[in-house]
Amino acid sequence: MLRSMARYKRRRPPQTDILPPIFFEGEGEYLMRIYIGSPPVQTWAIPDTGSDLIWIQCLPCHACFPQNTPIFNPLASSTYKIVSCHSKPCRSFFDKGGSGCGGSTQCVYGYGYADGSTTSGELARDLFSLGGKSDDSFKKPLLLGCGHNNRGQFSRKGSGLVGLGGGPLSLVSQLGREIDRTFSYCLVPFFSKSRGKLKLGKDSKISGSRGAVSTPFVTDDSFKTNYYLTLEGITIGNKTLKTGPKRKGNTLIDSGATYFLMETRFYTKVEALINKAVRIKEVRNPPDPFTLCYPNKYSETIKKRFPKFVVHFEGADIALKPDQNIFFRLDNLLCLAILPSDQFDYGSLPQINFQVEYNLKAKKISFAHADCGEN
Repeated sequence: MLRSMARYKRRRPPQTDILPPIFFEGEGEYLMRIYIGSPPVQTWAIPDTGSDLIWIQCLPCHACFPQNTPIFNPLASSTYKIVSCHSKPCRSFFDKGGSGCGGSTQCVYGYGYADGSTTSGELARDLFSLGGKSDDSFKKPLLLGCGHNNRGQFSRKGSGLVGLGGGPLSLVSQLGREIDRTFSYCLVPFFSKSRGKLKLGKDSKISGSRGAVSTPFVTDDSFKTNYYLTLEGITIGNKTLKTGPKRKGNTLIDSGATYFLMETRFYTKVEALINKAVRIKEVRNPPDPFTLCYPNKYSETIKKRFPKFVVHFEGADIALKPDQNIFFRLDNLLCLAILPSDQFDYGSLPQINFQVEYNLKAKKISFAHADCGEN
């Protein structure tokens, strides 16, 4: 995923089930299809559990990244309404240092990400849909950012982000009770032609089902955006490595990032155990951001020799597969998609082919093995 490389039809049944948009992999990023405005304009955006704001690029675009689809024109939408800087949503955003007043008392915002990407523009309200252009089963007026200045390494196939964090401006929080504050996704393997799903509401629930495991999450006290899990250790073969003194919420789970990041001291132990089990000479000077790569011609040998790899979150043990969750193919190399960092971060790659449910009311995240490419 370009951004994280830098940042290390069916009708809706009554009540909470909402049409699942489609995920697909584009240039290393997962994108979801959304419709904005009246008449509805189809576009694609990154689903990101590590942020709140829903935003897309808008005309006039003073500084925008290239995108394949036409940039959204708010003047062409009959339901587009600028939010006042004196409104409650703007004031709450302003309290966090993210918005202010424009020359016409419109709510102007600025939002940044860990990789240095930024978006700024005006906060507005418009019809948001996850269904097709002619599908009226789910259309809601939601708050979103209309970005006139947007910078960062984004795929040309996308036009913005859909925040799935726990803060007040996220898709999940704005829909709130209607989806019982619950959603889930299933991510297909990178470069797969299959499509995964995002589910909202009761249709998304997997906790309690056979094979599902659950772990509690905590949020940061101020913004409540991020979901933090407690990583207790990892088992590689018959050796279990502990993360050290138990720290609640030591690992960020982030669908908008790619790799499994580990604190450097812990990562060094993990890499040593993997190297010992694989017994293949690693390549010198692996390409950034990787630290351990093998010649791809040994991929089958590595798969056979690779030991069991189990991630131990509080109350949930998750077995990962080397070919789907642990290694990344890059040209003629097979690189370890676990990277050293100053923190633990559970990105999208270790979540591939898992149904992952977020229950904000119960404050838990559940995992179940799945074939995410199945229709």
